[in-house]
Amino acid sequence: MSTAMSSPEVPIIPSLGTPTHHHDGHVVQLYASDDFLIDVLSRFVGGALSVGDAAVVIATKPHRTELERRLSANGLDIVSPAMQGRYVVLDATDTLPKFMVNGSVDETRFNQIMGGDLTQVQGAIDGKERRIAAFGELVALLWAEGKLQEAIRVEQLWNDLAQHHSFSLLCAYPIAGFGHETHIEPFLKMCRQHSGVVPSESYLGLGTEEERFRTIAQLQQKSQVLEKELALRQSEERFRLLVEAVQDYAIFLLDPNGNVSSWNVGAARIKGYKSEEIIGKHFSCFYPDEDVQRGKPEWELVVAAKEGRFEDEDWRVRKNGSRFWANVVITPLRDETGKLLGFAKVTRDFTERMQAERALQKEVAERRTAQQQLHNSEKSLRQLSLHLLRTQDEERKRIGRELHDSLGQYLAVLKMRLDVVASCIATDSAAAEEVRGCLGLTEDSIGFSARSGIKTSFDVQTDFGRLPRDSELALFRVLQEGLTNVHRHSGSQTAHVRLSINEDMAVLEIEDQGNGLGQGVLQQSEQDWTGAPGVGVRGMSERMRQLGGRLQLTSTENGATVSAMVPLTDSLPKTLGL
Repeated sequence: MSTAMSSPEVPIIPSLGTPTHHHDGHVVQLYASDDFLIDVLSRFVGGALSVGDAAVVIATKPHRTELERRLSANGLDIVSPAMQGRYVVLDATDTLPKFMVNGSVDETRFNQIMGGDLTQVQGAIDGKERRIAAFGELVALLWAEGKLQEAIRVEQLWNDLAQHHSFSLLCAYPIAGFGHETHIEPFLKMCRQHSGVVPSESYLGLGTEEERFRTIAQLQQKSQVLEKELALRQSEERFRLLVEAVQDYAIFLLDPNGNVSSWNVGAARIKGYKSEEIIGKHFSCFYPDEDVQRGKPEWELVVAAKEGRFEDEDWRVRKNGSRFWANVVITPLRDETGKLLGFAKVTRDFTERMQAERALQKEVAERRTAQQQLHNSEKSLRQLSLHLLRTQDEERKRIGRELHDSLGQYLAVLKMRLDVVASCIATDSAAAEEVRGCLGLTEDSIGFSARSGIKTSFDVQTDFGRLPRDSELALFRVLQEGLTNVHRHSGSQTAHVRLSINEDMAVLEIEDQGNGLGQGVLQQSEQDWTGAPGVGVRGMSERMRQLGGRLQLTSTENGATVSAMVPLTDSLPKTLGL
């Protein structure tokens, strides 16, 4: 006997004749009237008993009574087969509860009851090569009670019994039991449990074989359509359940006019409306009054229908009147012909993200303001520093003029007179020694080499031209400060000054062979001028920075080098012009 079918198509027996017991199988007969069922059943059971085979009938009382009457009317003796044990009749209404537990089919009890009856009947015909014809209405009763899945379960258990017992089974379903669309899926599953499905009496009433085959083809096509429709409905149902279960997104449908036609859990959570409160209402109730007055909701639907999609981020309103920042996507829904059926709308609450972004933007703006204020402060300090340096330069110029015009002349005259005095008192050794000391002090006051005892050399590139006045002054001050540092701190006996052009920069270098610079001085010299140590280095660095140049300090165990660089200009003359 065949087990449950794997093909998606419903098996339909194309022959006109009544299902027989000559071949093991599991066939279902559809019928519209009881007379037709009894006619089919009397031929099925009567054909088996008339040739000495066995029959098991599990039917309702009206069908059992009418079957016995029809068999007797046809002249068939049913008493002798019953006494021989090859004709067993059971009441379906009484038998069904015997293997039901808490409203469900119990497999063990079913096998014990049905399997026991089949074993008993098989024993009555053993050794005679006889067959068993079985008819059952158990599944029809379960179907009538609305227990569709249990009915299918019984069909499966009959197939399982066929693995251990040899019999031909005929089931019967009234067509009236398949009148609702919810029966589509169970009906197809039921058909798959059978090796064949016999159409109702309308099929048997067709006059020609061609008409019957055409009807069968139509039924098979309808079954395939039902399969596809069922698969689509199941897919739609799964999608609906998925949409309804989503809580982080408001997902709902609008009709072409913008009225809400579906509502999911996420929409209820985000917007505050229950399904019964919002379905049928226009979706403009989610918008602030100012947006409604300017027609924004309707405009969004127009854009979505025209462009195929609309997305926006703006304020939306909950049921309680509070506002939230929403990301909204609206998509038009159309049928195969392009007709607009409505819109799908997905809304996400982006309030927290928007607040975080605005807080970040505020922080960035505040930092930019602070940076600008710092920049302005540094600019003010640089301007003040430049003013102080210029004031210092002017003061030095004034002092220099005074020294040149008065003190320098006085020292020169003093030296000449000391020379005269020294020649007059050459015989007095003590007085001569004092005068020679005064001459040394005077010479020290006039020149750096003489004053410091440091041998200084100066090299200048032959094609070095004149620089702008500010650049020349800045380099001169660096030279002054650099030589002063060599004298005070380096311990060097020599100083070498070089003035050259490197690419587009004028470079002044002051090199000594002294103790070098400490690591702290080198590190701090690379900092901004506000962090540089001492007025000397800070002043030199700031002078270079003001001119777009830079100050660089390098140090080795053999001495240190101060390099000051300022940019050249195209308007500079090519020679010193001295």
